[in-house]
Amino acid sequence: MNTTAAVEQLNTSAVDYTYRMPVELFGTFNKGTGKRTAHKIAAYGQIKVISDIYTFSVRRGGMRSFCTRTLELFKRDLNVSESTVRRALKIGAADGYITCEEGRKDAYQFDTENNYTSGGHYKLEAWMTRPIIIEDNILTLTNAEQSVAAFFNSECNRAPQEYSANDIAETLDMSVPTVQKAIDKLTDEKFRLVYRLSVGKNQYRKSKYIINRTLFRALNREEAKKQKAIEKALAKKNVGGKQSEGQTQPQTSLDFEEAVQTEYRERVNRRAEALKKTLARALTDMEFRTSEEALKQLLPRLEFARLRKMPNLSKLQQEMDDYTKRRKAALKRLKIDEAELSESFYVLCPKCRDTLIFPNGAVCNCFARGAPPPDGEL
Repeated sequence: MNTTAAVEQLNTSAVDYTYRMPVELFGTFNKGTGKRTAHKIAAYGQIKVISDIYTFSVRRGGMRSFCTRTLELFKRDLNVSESTVRRALKIGAADGYITCEEGRKDAYQFDTENNYTSGGHYKLEAWMTRPIIIEDNILTLTNAEQSVAAFFNSECNRAPQEYSANDIAETLDMSVPTVQKAIDKLTDEKFRLVYRLSVGKNQYRKSKYIINRTLFRALNREEAKKQKAIEKALAKKNVGGKQSEGQTQPQTSLDFEEAVQTEYRERVNRRAEALKKTLARALTDMEFRTSEEALKQLLPRLEFARLRKMPNLSKLQQEMDDYTKRRKAALKRLKIDEAELSESFYVLCPKCRDTLIFPNGAVCNCFARGAPPPDGEL
């Protein structure tokens, strides 16, 4: 068995920001009958942890390595709780999926010799595990919904494919309502991570899907840029100006990155909560509710009509215009500006847009938790 030397695994850049989730972790099927022969090995958050170990363990060309992540790194990169990580490691070891390097408790390896893997996997991008910001809108996926996103990323990547919610639920060993909720989020017009090109009439009818490849590539580039910016920031001394009174100087690179991620998440949650309150106020108006719901239903129909050049296109466009005017009138009556229904309205810092770190690695002055440690103290 070929083994590569274990490397310090501080972030997902070692695996191109993609976790490979073996299909066998979601259960197995009889090839002849197509019936399920085993259920998923653990909860979806725990499957993420075991998949992370698999990703670092099984390299291209048959090379093998060890996953040397600490508990804190598992929590940070996968966006899971400490109890989820501990439970995953316990289940993985007890069921024979994970082994540890002799003499080390923090060097894990996925045991492929005793656990058959076909090589098929679902691709979970690192950005899927955290709040996703698209045009000032925030999308947060649960662990189960992230598995659905990974399924689409693998199965509907190159060409449109037909699936029903029931098909996906059966494949991922998941409830149909959970799958349907994930599909609704991923195909929402505010995000459009996945295109639904045709719509089945119910959960058993197949719809045709394909991922938004342009958006996926942009998010992957953004993930790479973000990690490189953090690396640049860590390499600079006292970047972003002098420390103001009350700031706490991080002691290690991990402390600094954790501080950035913590404040970033706090700002994301603050904006989401502010937007939620404004939207709740708008929804008290019946005219706004009616128009908002009508526009949501009309948009996919309008896009489909444009794609197919259908004769009812002009009628649908007129309906869209009418409901848009009614919605604007309702907002005016409520004294709510259209901008208040966008995440960007609640950004705290206009310079960095609440990203905290600029693309050149400089830390924004609005970051109140300290600059990275001086050179030589990492």
